Amino acid sequence: MIKKSVLFVAAMCLCGIIYAQNTTQRQRLEKHVYTLASDSLQGRKAGSPDAVRAANYLIREWKGMGLKPFFAESKNYRMPFEVYGDSGYYDLVAIIEGNDPKLKDEYIVIGGHYDHLGVRNGKVYNGADDNASGASCVTEVARQLLARQKELRRSVIICAFDAEEMGLHGSDALATRLSGMQMIGKVKLMMSVDMVGWLKAGGSLTLEGTGTLKNSQELTDPKLLGVDIPIRRKKFENSIFTATDTEPFAKKGVATLAVTTGIKSPYHKPEDDAELIDYEGLDKVTDYMAAFTLAAANREGELQSGKVAPKHLQKNVPFNVGLSVGYNSSWLRFPNAGFEGKSLIGGEAGLALQYNISTRLSVHADILYNYTRSIYPDPENAYENSYRLCQHAITAPVLLQLNLGDVTTAVYLNLGGYYGRNLSGTIRSTNKPMTDKAPTYKHVNADEWGIAWGFGLKLGYHWQLGFTALYQLNQLFDTGAGMQLSRDTRSSAKLTYYF
Repeated sequence: MIKKSVLFVAAMCLCGIIYAQNTTQRQRLEKHVYTLASDSLQGRKAGSPDAVRAANYLIREWKGMGLKPFFAESKNYRMPFEVYGDSGYYDLVAIIEGNDPKLKDEYIVIGGHYDHLGVRNGKVYNGADDNASGASCVTEVARQLLARQKELRRSVIICAFDAEEMGLHGSDALATRLSGMQMIGKVKLMMSVDMVGWLKAGGSLTLEGTGTLKNSQELTDPKLLGVDIPIRRKKFENSIFTATDTEPFAKKGVATLAVTTGIKSPYHKPEDDAELIDYEGLDKVTDYMAAFTLAAANREGELQSGKVAPKHLQKNVPFNVGLSVGYNSSWLRFPNAGFEGKSLIGGEAGLALQYNISTRLSVHADILYNYTRSIYPDPENAYENSYRLCQHAITAPVLLQLNLGDVTTAVYLNLGGYYGRNLSGTIRSTNKPMTDKAPTYKHVNADEWGIAWGFGLKLGYHWQLGFTALYQLNQLFDTGAGMQLSRDTRSSAKLTYYF
């Protein structure tokens, strides 16, 4: 019985080899995508039996072509990891060893996630473009590199990541493990191939992160690589709303490229099916990625530029300078009277300065020009008339800021004080003719000061959206008629761009 089983497995492997030898790359890519994105795999949700079946398919393909497992203890390429304490998640990790005595211990990583969204509300999310296309591309890139292994100088790590859709857990697990093995510094480039099945509709193959590479224009040139494909270069990944498996490596200082044809496909919709994939385009993408990976593996000298996308920075720069613009709402309080003023909308703009003590703690200061408007009652006839106060001022809040999140995406809270200098002001009656004089506008002090507090949201490395409230403690002016000790209360919302 055992002998029959061995013969059956050997026969299956032989059939796979014969099939691979007698089919074109485009045919194999189509087979991979149709298999991984079939209804029978129920959307390949990470941690499910369907994801295991998808992984088993890739394992059979990888074994059939003769890929070597990266981890010595893994005979089937599996690297298990946990997500929030739950097991049942597996990356597939293989290696194609380089031949240069010095460079073979440096690595190029190329990977694509194989999981997707599963079944939702009775509908199967097959994820043909996202990311059966990427996993299929990486598999055929590996086949091309194996055929040219003798040319490789650096080694190439081949990956199929799990649990990407849940939060990049698979790539994070591998990056963490390589870091623990003191190998992350030997990874000279990591590429995530994610959604590459719509080349014709997307118009080009986009490479995000070329700024992390030295001489990237030459290195990524399709003509020099011998592949006829339109490409689009972006120096850095900059969207805070999207992420791919490059992120855990980039945050550890590795040069990264996010490779995609864009989101022209039915992204995260049940309609993302295998029959919609541009297989001619996917074939070109695969040829390009194989040629580029070979060129990167053989490149003399240092590959990395030393630059990392701002969204991937793990440490604050010591000092930030930016520009702010926003609107404010201001109203007057009269503690000695039985009523308050009414707020009106004004505007503000100016300079933002921030000193970062640590990732969590910063000192923030603004120097803002303020134009504020408010209405207050007529001291002599509060029920029939009121006055509009318009002021021009310079305000400088200084706040201690607590950041709850990472360097680029965080909620923050701040508390401190402010100083203001009133430059000029006008008062006009809202009911009486403009020629009527308002009550005496007597500044007790052109200076004002008080308490400031606020909260906000960091929107990536450059943008910050914030809300600030100012509560004046000293007297603004004396309106007479028993309405002394008027004080200003102001709130503002502003958008800040940091250079």
